[in-house]
Amino acid sequence: MKSFLSLIIFLMVSTLPLDAQSPEVNVPIADNQYITIEQDDLIIVEAEDFYKQSKSNKRQWYRTTLDYAPVVGQDDDKNHSQSASGNTYIELLPDSRVTHGDELIRGENFSNKAGEMAVVHYKVKINTPGRYYVWVRAFSTGSEDNGLHVGINGEWPAHGQRMQWCEGKNQWTWASRQRTKEDHCGIPHEIYLDITAKGIHDIQFSMREDGFEFDKFILTKNRNFFPTENLENELPSTWLGSEIGQPKINPPIGRIAIVADGNSPDPDDLGGTAVSIALLRATGLEKRLVHYSHSCDLKRVERISEAAEKERHALMQSACDVTARRWGGFEDLTFFDAKWQQEQTINDLSKAINTSSENDPLWIIEAGEPDIIGFALEASDNSKHKYVKVITHHPANDDSGDYYTWQQILDFGIEEVRIPDQNVNLKVPIEKWDWAKNHPDPRIQWVWIQGKIAEVDNIVKFQKGKWDCSDAGMVLYWITGAKDGGLKSGTVRDVKTILSKFIDKN
Repeated sequence: MKSFLSLIIFLMVSTLPLDAQSPEVNVPIADNQYITIEQDDLIIVEAEDFYKQSKSNKRQWYRTTLDYAPVVGQDDDKNHSQSASGNTYIELLPDSRVTHGDELIRGENFSNKAGEMAVVHYKVKINTPGRYYVWVRAFSTGSEDNGLHVGINGEWPAHGQRMQWCEGKNQWTWASRQRTKEDHCGIPHEIYLDITAKGIHDIQFSMREDGFEFDKFILTKNRNFFPTENLENELPSTWLGSEIGQPKINPPIGRIAIVADGNSPDPDDLGGTAVSIALLRATGLEKRLVHYSHSCDLKRVERISEAAEKERHALMQSACDVTARRWGGFEDLTFFDAKWQQEQTINDLSKAINTSSENDPLWIIEAGEPDIIGFALEASDNSKHKYVKVITHHPANDDSGDYYTWQQILDFGIEEVRIPDQNVNLKVPIEKWDWAKNHPDPRIQWVWIQGKIAEVDNIVKFQKGKWDCSDAGMVLYWITGAKDGGLKSGTVRDVKTILSKFIDKN
């Protein structure tokens, strides 16, 4: 493997500009099926994984990422996502009280009453009831953005009120202190929730001061616990509490087709392809995959050299064929190179469209430019288009066609199924995939290698340090229910749980 990785380091590719569309950064990326499970008296939750907001008419929580910072009224802070966990955090906006000299308006930019304003909600499952101390990682730049309240199940106990940060200004800082009249910087060990029953609980945080920047939180029964910046890496490999448990496998009726690129400058389809194929096999749905094509960017761009693009075609074909062979179950499926086998690709997808019906619809995953989908729809029976559903997660794909606009795709009469941007949870620091890198099974190791190939790509700068399988999030959505409760924003933990469970049994 070392010689192989040494070789791919020299691959030359290019980059696409970041999408300039404004995402809906105040809506949940999780839903009410997301439940963080306590294990070994510990829970760790990313702040952006809230499933709903309430009492948000005056202030709301907004996500900030490397790609996008919300513009909502006043906000004098810089983007701090570079050092945030997962390069994402949430902030209470607008931020109208930045300094002590700014007017304090109770019920608008300040609330000393817990649960009164801007509540963000998280579901957790408690296996061992008891007293849980609450830690929060926050970024404070002054004296008027460093207060928060925590509650549970709609109740706001005295020891969840007035969390306070004084130390660690201008950097992400863990704290668990309660502000009092006598000590404005807070008393340690006094922020906790007494959870008396097993089961699912709603953990809630509400505004004390606007402008609060929130990265993640921890619940722990250990009074003397102190989180480190390397916390997750220090936990035992068997610890599963930092994300949700086993997702429910509940695919809709019908078949699935995937159209990916990968020959364009962005190499993320390598990881996305391997994960998509492995997920379908691990959930027993491999026979419902009736079409897979890659390299669907039909017109070459100058941002990638001809030699580098040729390598991409070969790498994408390898990601398809080798993953399918190693995981098994795809012996009857041909993986097409859409650009080099354009006619065969269009005919194959058109055939899948023509066999669609009300009881056997076709779900097309748009994991690249829409042109192949457009050509296949053009070549197919118009009466079948009403049984075609196209899943998309990013306008960068929709709007990148050379032959078809997204509106022209819609004009064929297909159903658009749009889910949130999957980059948020599935384009992660590469260390989040060490479980696959170090896994004893070569099938899991092979999946990791595909994301590593993309990461060592020297021209796509925004892929550096990342393991990206974002397009596979659409497959994860489909296998967990699609429009009937599917995971709209799956996580690496979902992928890990599904693949690991299959490997353990096979």
